[in-house]
Amino acid sequence: MTNENQQRLDVPKLVLEALERCQDYLLPTPLEYSMYLSEKIEGEVWLKLDSMQRTGSFKFRGAINKVLSLTQEELDQGVIAVSNGNFALAVAEAMRIRNHRATIYVSKDMEPARIELLRSHGLDLVIFDGDAGGAEKGARRVAQEEGKTFLSPYNDPIVVGGQGICGYEISRQLPDLEAVFLACGGGGLLAGSSGWLKSHNSAVQTIGISPANSPVMYESMRAKKVIEMKTFPTLADTCAGNMDLDSITLDLCLRYVDDFVLLTETEIEESVRLLFEQHRLVVEGSGSMGVGALLQRKEQFKGKKVVVVICGRNIDLEVFKRIIQ
Repeated sequence: MTNENQQRLDVPKLVLEALERCQDYLLPTPLEYSMYLSEKIEGEVWLKLDSMQRTGSFKFRGAINKVLSLTQEELDQGVIAVSNGNFALAVAEAMRIRNHRATIYVSKDMEPARIELLRSHGLDLVIFDGDAGGAEKGARRVAQEEGKTFLSPYNDPIVVGGQGICGYEISRQLPDLEAVFLACGGGGLLAGSSGWLKSHNSAVQTIGISPANSPVMYESMRAKKVIEMKTFPTLADTCAGNMDLDSITLDLCLRYVDDFVLLTETEIEESVRLLFEQHRLVVEGSGSMGVGALLQRKEQFKGKKVVVVICGRNIDLEVFKRIIQ
């Protein structure tokens, strides 16, 4: 998509269209007050528990919006996506609602336990002999050659609109919020939710967060173009990897995101542990990052009314046990 077309994207309109299309299938997720974090900033901190969305993450919002938009012919021709986790689960559930199955490409370094989890949700898996970026290129090539629909977890206006329903709900639950922290990989949640919130209250501060081991959106925003770079393993694996060179989310993040925070692996682990200790929440690395970012910037948000989006709970059991022990 060209820059000219990107600039025409009306995020609030995309969010309202998504809400009309798929609200019957989405669970409005709650805000939970955090006494511990509120005391840390001497303000109000609310946790937006999108980890309680269907399939355990915000990804279902975009997946169901996209799958419901497909024609019967498109479904019959076949659907391909690439994911090492949450988007795959979300696509599986959305396709089940439409009485179809999807083919998901995964990279060979994916944990065996997660592969079995995806298979148990009715997905046809293709294990690609390469990293996540190679799996995505392979999936796109096959979709084009075979005339199938490729589903991107972020580089699609309909998906961005679906993810933005998270921001819509926040604006209704806490109209006078002053700041929101949102995890970022490809930027669908960050772009959609920030776009909605900023369009309805330009004073709201929107903060994106990525792992320091995979700061692709951060570096792309600094360069004002999509950067391809070497990334490293991270506990926040669902926010890792490179983006499409033509991703629509970069322009939207440049337009709507005020600040960006990078977290070390230690900070991510501490955030997972904190959410369990203080709230008895089981949260994956990506889902916990808003907590770490707020604590890193606690002086900046002193006395503010803040929402931290807890975006996913699908953490491997052994990883979780290691962290909390």
